Amino acid sequence: MILIDPSAPLKENLKKIFRLAYPVILVNLLYTAENSVSLILVSGLSASAVAGVGFSLSVLWFIYSLMAVSYTGTNVLVAQRVGAGKDPSPVFVAGMILSLLIALPLTFWGVDFSIAIMSLLGASREVISVSKDYLDPIFTFITVGFLTNTFYSAYSGAGDTKTPMKVAIAMNIINIGTSYTLIYGKFGLPSLGVEGAGWGIVLSESFALVTYTLLMIFKGKPFKLRPSIDPGTFYEVVRVGLPSAVERSITSLSFNVFLGFSARFGDEVLAAHQIGLRVESISFMIGFGFMVASTVIAGQNYGARNWQGLIKGTYLTAHVTAFLMGIGGLILIAFPQYLVLPFSRDQEVIKWAVYYLIIVGISQVPMAYAVIFSGALKGMGKTFSTMIVNILSFWIFRIIPSYLFLAFWSTPLVPWTFMTVEMFLRALIFYGVFRYHVRNL
Repeated sequence: MILIDPSAPLKENLKKIFRLAYPVILVNLLYTAENSVSLILVSGLSASAVAGVGFSLSVLWFIYSLMAVSYTGTNVLVAQRVGAGKDPSPVFVAGMILSLLIALPLTFWGVDFSIAIMSLLGASREVISVSKDYLDPIFTFITVGFLTNTFYSAYSGAGDTKTPMKVAIAMNIINIGTSYTLIYGKFGLPSLGVEGAGWGIVLSESFALVTYTLLMIFKGKPFKLRPSIDPGTFYEVVRVGLPSAVERSITSLSFNVFLGFSARFGDEVLAAHQIGLRVESISFMIGFGFMVASTVIAGQNYGARNWQGLIKGTYLTAHVTAFLMGIGGLILIAFPQYLVLPFSRDQEVIKWAVYYLIIVGISQVPMAYAVIFSGALKGMGKTFSTMIVNILSFWIFRIIPSYLFLAFWSTPLVPWTFMTVEMFLRALIFYGVFRYHVRNL
């Protein structure tokens, strides 16, 4: 159990936060590396291959947002039950059933739906063709990804973030090895091109699902499972998780609308945007790791009714995250060209990716505060509040101004600038919402 004592020395509480956060940071950095490996390995094929795989990853982020129903519901309620000293098994069972119910339809219609979104957002015919090859194996085994994600949420909610870290390390080794082998046809295997990158992800996630299942059955990790189906708990998982799923779905769809602003300027700018996202995500994953920590800390302290510990833990996590992501932002601003080089040698792509990284580097500190306050609110079960803030902020301060200004200034610098402006405003709003909710505890 991760309880924060407001009267304890700063060092003691920092240790609790870092012990919880650093494995999550590593897991998400490895996840970022997994996506980056896909882009780097296909970069030897063509610029369209990079754009296609990058666009596919963005659309997959929208599809995976549906996981938030089971992920957030499981994560938050497991954390609260652990904090309250109750059995989290019914929550986990409900989350797994929910994952299956959501994922099964995507097995049959996910690829067509994703391609339709890309077409609407202006992707070229060549990019769509590449994307379909990449997405086919991923959607064939989409249930594996959903179930694995629910396992991960249960581990995080229970406060065990080290086991997923070890699993993620093995996943990346499997993904890199199988992707390289299948993309270029090594060791006598057929050359599948971008489809091989898709199979690399499938094989690594399959390994994770088998590993998590065996650990739970034989080791009782993250807790001993007592199978039971409780309609009331199922309802609670949906109640807590659904706003997050709606939020992530709309935000992800909105992000792809936003990505369409870059797509209209050609495959080079689109590739630059995708490369910029991959590089930036290294800094963002630090924030995401601490956001998971803030959710678990808020959830367990909320379940234990330790209100002052919840507040102290959230503010402490926010300041630490802002410091670390601020350093990341300075690196993005100071060395953008060197960060882009592993992904492309196309000078036009490099030029635009450098602009993107300089602009987005400015937003790292406010992004840190936004994600931590959002994570804490989720841990408290206030998922409806986070949904409203994230959706409205994205549209009012990012998409609508970008659309209006592009009519007068036709350059990708317009949406990229408003992306940073919006992040400052979102951080201020989340700070106000968090203060409002903690005053009412």
